[in-house]
Amino acid sequence: MKQKNDYFKMMEQQIALSAEAAKLLGQQLANYDPAETDTRRVEMHKIEHEGDHVRHEALRRLSREFITPIERDDILQLVQIMDDVTDAIEDVSMYLFMYNVQSLPPQAQLLGDLVARCVTALQKAVGELHNFKRSDTLKKLLVEVNDVESEADEAYLQAVRALFSVEQTPMACYGIKAVYDSLELCCDLCERAADVIENVVMKNT
Repeated sequence: MKQKNDYFKMMEQQIALSAEAAKLLGQQLANYDPAETDTRRVEMHKIEHEGDHVRHEALRRLSREFITPIERDDILQLVQIMDDVTDAIEDVSMYLFMYNVQSLPPQAQLLGDLVARCVTALQKAVGELHNFKRSDTLKKLLVEVNDVESEADEAYLQAVRALFSVEQTPMACYGIKAVYDSLELCCDLCERAADVIENVVMKNT
């Protein structure tokens, strides 16, 4: 039972770091200051680095154990996707710094809010994963992840259209588009994680 709970606990630690990164990003987008992009980038990288440690520990344990609470491939997928979520959130801060983005359209904050909602729903779902055979709320949370991801798809389309409907330099467009792409990817990855969890439930109940 201790070993069984270890993997679920590490996944909870991973998605908690994703949620922490999403919160930090939300603060950055809501009060965007181009002078703070380097500081924000460094703060975000610390969270991402901690997530890497959790992923490495999960893989280390997985390589030594033959009996796991769910299929090894499912654990591998979930551990990797949740690490990818944090990476994608970090990429947003990195792009803001790297492309020297001076100002952001309001659509960026909207997409950031959707990322936070998507990660929060996934975090709640991961918290139910250890009890997936008896949880009454897990499936509802997975549906919520998918619903928010759909909202993010539409918001992304509208944001990109608005970006190319306003006269501005190609360099500014390129940087903001990279930010939008990573924000949308965050929600896509949350949906992929939800799909893996849904497959776990279907295979084991």
